Amino acid sequence: MATVFKDNLVPQIEPPSVPASEEYLDVPAAVVESLLIKHLSAHPKSDLIELSNRMCVVSTIIETALAHLRSRSWVEVYQPLNATSTYSNVRYGLTELGLAEAELAFRKDAYIGPVPVSLEQYWDIVQRQDLRNQPITRADVERALSDVYGAERLIPVLGPAINSGRALLLYGHAGTGKSYVAARVLNALNTSVYIPHAVFADGNIIKVFSEHHHKRVDNSHTKAFVKLNNHYDKRWVLCERPNIQVGGELTMEMLEVNHSEHNRVWNAPLQMMANNGILVIDDLGRQTMPVAALLNRWIVPMEYFVDHLGLPNGQQTSVPFLLTLAFSSNLSPSSIADPAFLRRLGYKIEFKPLELDDYCQLWMELATSYEMTLAEDFFQQLVQLHEETSTGYFPCLPKDMLGISRDIMLFEQVGKRVSAEILSRAWGLYFTVDE
Repeated sequence: MATVFKDNLVPQIEPPSVPASEEYLDVPAAVVESLLIKHLSAHPKSDLIELSNRMCVVSTIIETALAHLRSRSWVEVYQPLNATSTYSNVRYGLTELGLAEAELAFRKDAYIGPVPVSLEQYWDIVQRQDLRNQPITRADVERALSDVYGAERLIPVLGPAINSGRALLLYGHAGTGKSYVAARVLNALNTSVYIPHAVFADGNIIKVFSEHHHKRVDNSHTKAFVKLNNHYDKRWVLCERPNIQVGGELTMEMLEVNHSEHNRVWNAPLQMMANNGILVIDDLGRQTMPVAALLNRWIVPMEYFVDHLGLPNGQQTSVPFLLTLAFSSNLSPSSIADPAFLRRLGYKIEFKPLELDDYCQLWMELATSYEMTLAEDFFQQLVQLHEETSTGYFPCLPKDMLGISRDIMLFEQVGKRVSAEILSRAWGLYFTVDE
């Protein structure tokens, strides 16, 4: 079966080749062996194919590691009961010595999964997948923002900003579509990228791939190795470019190598997970940490495209910082940061309310999608409400107001035609008195 790609995305680089033996893994043999005994502890009596699939390396590498572990009496072999059975694979388990070693391995590092890639290989792949290596054009951005009203004002600035690879500041009144547009920026890029399951750096395994933050674009991870030249290294996952957004819940710990309260699997920081993609810091100024502390964390990475991370064993390592970092805020730029920091932000893009024509078209499009109709005097009343309250034509309002109108009409059992009176009631429920 051929590899299935999503949305016609094309990998930006040639896929990483499958390591045919332990020497091409570029990680110490002790790392492979430690990971193997953890897999055997979690999945007793596994066969060679099962171990190969779980660790994402060819069976010859697993056989070599098993031979070393057997020589130390950590692994025992379970011979098949029926040599003619299709389920008669030789299986492997841990001895008492092996179980003790597995317990020590879990205490040191609870990571269990594919064999990590080396930090050197990670640097190489991320640099070759840098989005600046494949600049986008106006047509690409127009396609990405085809469903965004008022996009014609943003396209001339967003295109150069994406190509630059520099940090962005998206600012403007709440409801002007900053987060909505930021989520679609990467649609302009028609390439996919390889994300490693984990990276081995200076004695530590850092988990990078996350089902929550990364979207696979092929089914290669479900296949067994048959011919190596028909596959790429399964320790890498072909994904859409990362598109990570975080808001008021952001803490400084999320920007460093960290682990959860429940286990000691060391997770990559958000910016490392977002390499070759975009990281949006939404609602800048709403985080619990001081804005100055957050912005200072990015000064060196933004300037040199390198991030310095503290590791669990106390050492420091450098990882690539090749992503689009976008700050989004309802606050004015001068109230967010000092001029020295603002200068480091390559692009400051202001989001404004829509023009009236675009605003009305958005109302009509959403009403149609909700299977609702608008009364003849609807827009006259709408414009009057905006003028009376000095409210801008914000793109968030049609969706929110139609939702409230639908709730009112459902309760009143008056059909699906939004009258001027229903609109006025929805307006009064949406805005507070002081707004």
